[in-house]
Amino acid sequence: MTTTTTPSTPPHAQPVITSHAQQLMIDEGDQVELPCVVTNLGEYNLIWRHGNEILWILLEKHGERLEQEMTTRDSRLSLEGTALNLRDAQAGDAGTYTCEVSTKPPRTLNHTLDVRVPPTVFPAHNRSVVTVKMGSSVTIACHPYGNPRPSITWNLKRCEWLIASLHVSQGRKLTRVPSGNRLVVTNAQPEDNGMYTCTADNGAPTTAKAVITLQVMFPPRVRAEEEEVITGISYGATLACFVEAEPMARVNWYRKGDIPVDPLRLPKKVDARRRYSLQFDMVTLEDFGVYTCNATNYMGNSSAVIHLTGRPKPVRYFSSPQGEENTTYTLVWDVESYAPVLTYTISYGNESDPEDQWVNLMVPGTSSSSSLHSSSHTFDNLQPGATYHVQVTATNEFGESDVNETFAFSTLQEESSASAQDSAAPTLTPAERRTQMGAFLTAIILSCFFS
Repeated sequence: MTTTTTPSTPPHAQPVITSHAQQLMIDEGDQVELPCVVTNLGEYNLIWRHGNEILWILLEKHGERLEQEMTTRDSRLSLEGTALNLRDAQAGDAGTYTCEVSTKPPRTLNHTLDVRVPPTVFPAHNRSVVTVKMGSSVTIACHPYGNPRPSITWNLKRCEWLIASLHVSQGRKLTRVPSGNRLVVTNAQPEDNGMYTCTADNGAPTTAKAVITLQVMFPPRVRAEEEEVITGISYGATLACFVEAEPMARVNWYRKGDIPVDPLRLPKKVDARRRYSLQFDMVTLEDFGVYTCNATNYMGNSSAVIHLTGRPKPVRYFSSPQGEENTTYTLVWDVESYAPVLTYTISYGNESDPEDQWVNLMVPGTSSSSSLHSSSHTFDNLQPGATYHVQVTATNEFGESDVNETFAFSTLQEESSASAQDSAAPTLTPAERRTQMGAFLTAIILSCFFS
């Protein structure tokens, strides 16, 4: 018959665990040592457990202390004295580790180990592209994994064509407010299009990202880069329109309403901003007219109209707003016209006069070796110290220019004029003043021609 004996260590010499309980957080793959320093262990056994699983037993046999592996066959575990070592920690290693001395009752020390597992994240339902019609609602979501549970942040990268067409910023600012791993888009609009990045972070050395592309389906919107393009015969020209649409639209160019342009003569191009262009290498007289940029997808169609014309551009003024005389003023201007300017139409009046009472007059046009034309006109019989408003338009064989703006100038007060004449040396005669003005206009033309 076998009898079991209890170790006969005196009470005052009972084993004492001097280590303190710890709560540890380590990264996956790290190594950790769990201490369990025992004084007066004597002939008592020491047991390490992970939960209810016995990992190691340190026992005495014939006066020699032996370490014996029990239950587990995990080569990552080892003992250093009475401390338990764990290498290459994995998520399953998390939990409570107990060091127990076989007294009655047993004396124990519990360590809590948590293993931080780097995050991973995936789009919900593995949908990396989410499609919705404009005006509908949709939820974008991602599912993060890791220990501890990762937190989620969202950002948005918009498409280049969206930035150019809608004039929105590329910034990461969201137009929708996310809720954790979900982002709800209600009444979806074209501005919501883009790539939404879901970033998972739990404090591990690395983060994880999932990208979900949101495509809001909407009919085309077409905007002309310029509603009127001014050029000349034998010169080049480019007509362009911006098209925003999802799915991408089919774009066609027409002239005079419904006549398709010749693709062999007029190359068509499109860039990453969805800018569609029609290129004229050398404009002919027959090319002038109205062109239509038409875009179509299964959601609908839209168009923009562009005029290709040879009429002059608006006039630009170069005179000083403050005149040097009290009853006369010389206005200098130039205009870009690829055809000779036939006439200039001038309308002017005192600032106190209503516009329908302004004086209208016409002066001869100009021809130039370049597309830039310069001219001038001297107004007589003006009131001293008065402010006048003037508008100048240019006309060539293709039409009249738009009014750029109303130019304002002022004449000198009579006393100011007299004072200025007294101090001026010498005073130019009318003939000398005309010669000086002619030289000034010649300088303007030459500078524009050689620039």
